[in-house]
Amino acid sequence: MSKALPWIKFGLSVSLLGAVAYLLDWREAKQLLLETPLMNMVIALGLLLGAYLANGIRLILLQKRIDLEVPTALFWGSYYTGLLMNSVLPSGVGGDVVRVLLLSRRGYPMGVLAASGLVDRYLGLLGLLAIAGLALIFVPVELPMARSHGQLAGVALVLVAVLGLSWLPRLGLYFLSRMGNPGTSGLWEKVKRGAGLFQQIFKHPRQLTIPTLLSLVSHLLYILSYACLGHSLLPDMSLLSYFLAIPGVMLILLLPISLGGLGVREISTVGLLVWLGAGQQEALTLSLLFLAISWISVIPAIVTAIHYGFDLEAIKEHPDAT
Repeated sequence: MSKALPWIKFGLSVSLLGAVAYLLDWREAKQLLLETPLMNMVIALGLLLGAYLANGIRLILLQKRIDLEVPTALFWGSYYTGLLMNSVLPSGVGGDVVRVLLLSRRGYPMGVLAASGLVDRYLGLLGLLAIAGLALIFVPVELPMARSHGQLAGVALVLVAVLGLSWLPRLGLYFLSRMGNPGTSGLWEKVKRGAGLFQQIFKHPRQLTIPTLLSLVSHLLYILSYACLGHSLLPDMSLLSYFLAIPGVMLILLLPISLGGLGVREISTVGLLVWLGAGQQEALTLSLLFLAISWISVIPAIVTAIHYGFDLEAIKEHPDAT
C-alpha cells in the first residue's frame, strides 16, 4: 500500500487538473491573460518571494532558540531546495523533510532540525487561523451565510490561535512531564529529547512574538499575491474576499492527498472564489496563473539543489545525527 500511495496521489492530482482543464474555456482564458498587466504578475511573484523570505527568517529565529546555527548560504540553499520539493511532494511538508535530511547529512542534529521545523509549521498554522478568523469577524457581509455564524466561526478561530500560542504547548509539555517513564526504549528517549527542545522554544512565549508576526506577514504576502493576479481577472472581487478564500485553500493544502497540492489547490481556489461570487472562468484562470507563478518562483532552486548535491537516496542512507 505504501508503494501505491504516491501513485494514488499522482492520479488524484492529474484527475483534478484534468477537471480544471475540462471546465476552462481556453479562448476566454487566453483573452483574460492578455488583459492581465505583466506588472501585476511581476508584483505577485515578488510578493510570493517575500512570503518565502519571511518564512525563512522565522525558521532561523526558531533555530537560534535551540542553539542551532547554520551558515547563511547553507541554510538558504537547503531551504530553497525544500521549497522546490514542496512542488512535487505531499502537503508541503515533504520539502521540510528534504531540508532536514540535507542539513543532517552535513552533521547537524536531525532531532533539533525536525523540532524547529515542526514549531515553524505550528506557528504558520496559528497565523493562518488568526487571519482567517479576523476575516470572518470583520467582513461577514462577504459571506453567503448568516452574519452571526461567520462572526462566531471567526471568534473561534482567533481563540484557537491565541490559546495555541500561549497555553496548548505548555499544557502538552506539562502532561508529558507527569507521565511515568515507560522504559528506556529508543523511541521514548527521542520523545524526551524532543519534549526538551519544545520546552526550550516555548519556555518564554513572549520571545516568540517576532516569529509569530513573521507567520502573519508571510500569509499576508501570499494572499496579496493572489489578489494582485486577480486585480484584473476579477475586478469586482474585493480584497477582503481573498482573505476569506485563500486561508481556506491553504488549510485544505495541509491534507497530504496530492503531489505538491496540484489539483487540490486549483479546485479549492475555484470553489471558494465562486462561492464568494466570482465568475467560474475567471477563477479557473486565476488558479492556473498562480500555479504558473509559484512554479516560476522555485525554478532557481534547481541550481541550489545541484550545488548542494541533492541526492535523496544518499540522504536516506545517512545515519541519524541526533
